[in-house]
Amino acid sequence: MAEKTFVNNSPATLQITIYIREDNIPYSNIGTESFELLPGETKTITYGDPVNVYLNGINFFTIYSDDLYSKVQFITALDTELDNLLNTNDILTVTKVETDYVLTGSSENPFLDAVNNAQTAQEMQAAIEDPGLGLDLTAYNTLTEVEKEEVATTVLNNRPVDGYPSVAAVQLALDTAIGQIVDPLNIYVQQGSSGNGSLANPFGTIAEGLAAVAAGGTLNILAGTYPITTQININKQGLTVKGVAGTILMLQADIIPLLITADNTRIEGLTLTSETAYAKEFIQVGGDNTSLVGNTIYGPDQPLPMDNWVVNRAVVPQVSIQNLLVENNVFYSLRTGIYINPNVTGLISGNTIYNTKGGLLVDRALIVIDGNSWGIPANEFDIVLLAGTTTGPPYDDLTVLSENNDNATISDQRAG
Repeated sequence: MAEKTFVNNSPATLQITIYIREDNIPYSNIGTESFELLPGETKTITYGDPVNVYLNGINFFTIYSDDLYSKVQFITALDTELDNLLNTNDILTVTKVETDYVLTGSSENPFLDAVNNAQTAQEMQAAIEDPGLGLDLTAYNTLTEVEKEEVATTVLNNRPVDGYPSVAAVQLALDTAIGQIVDPLNIYVQQGSSGNGSLANPFGTIAEGLAAVAAGGTLNILAGTYPITTQININKQGLTVKGVAGTILMLQADIIPLLITADNTRIEGLTLTSETAYAKEFIQVGGDNTSLVGNTIYGPDQPLPMDNWVVNRAVVPQVSIQNLLVENNVFYSLRTGIYINPNVTGLISGNTIYNTKGGLLVDRALIVIDGNSWGIPANEFDIVLLAGTTTGPPYDDLTVLSENNDNATISDQRAG
């Protein structure tokens, strides 16, 4: 959004309409904003959106001392007197001069002036970082010093001839420049794209993104459906693979689509599914300190009984995986939610699991199960303690385990 301050120095009550320019095209309007300005009143008007921050014209109307006054002014080309008046000043003042109402402009924002007066990348960087300007620097502050200088250079080079008309316009320019940065610690993928891995120009495939992202970084998979026909191996230490609403990994081959072999991996916000039931898990965990958070995994419908279902599973940690976190996920329409192999430790919490033969299958693991819930259609069993699994903590007593997990149905196969 953009804003300007209007000051009425006349004795008349003014009805004012401003015309909002579409992008930066003179005479092409995207909307209007109308308001009343009382004698002596100062009013700040918000208009437009992050893209449309320029004005194309202004209309005045008043009846004062029995005289009706109406005037409309439109911009038809860039860099005209009216264009400069409306779009390079933060404050627009109306003064009555004999029978006319005259509009003048001024800028009393020294912080915006610093942006518009900057001559070097260093001066622009200082102006951008000045708290008085009031920019949202959250994304900017994650950049390296070299990247910050690159962004400042872009903001400087893209500055309009007459300067940025508002702080909102600077914010838009800053965000656009940041989006063009290729940061190995923040790589972006968008199905169908063919870019360089920046937010503005993402890679088109997950494989490209994985190759480019640095250990300890984040691979951001943007909304889209990604056909998976070869296995994705997460083999870089400390990597976060993060989706958004609408990020769908569609398995189309009889493979484990996501294999985690590095430690300290986080998988967040992905949806994994398939149109064909494959006897595989969607995620196999082979690295310690793995976190699976906020994902949705489900299979295709299979006809009852569940005994005949293909053994597809959401998650399977390998033997002896340590400190596994599975939290706030949704797993459904699978033979098994999670098969937990021997000597696995960690926490399974806050998940919703339903329409499975076994929600959580514990095979001699030592993992804490707490705060999970079960939807409809119900699981055949919510928690299954397989033969050989320890007695005592963390599973006994079973009544408490059930109560702590939404009154889970438990199949205890440990005895005999």
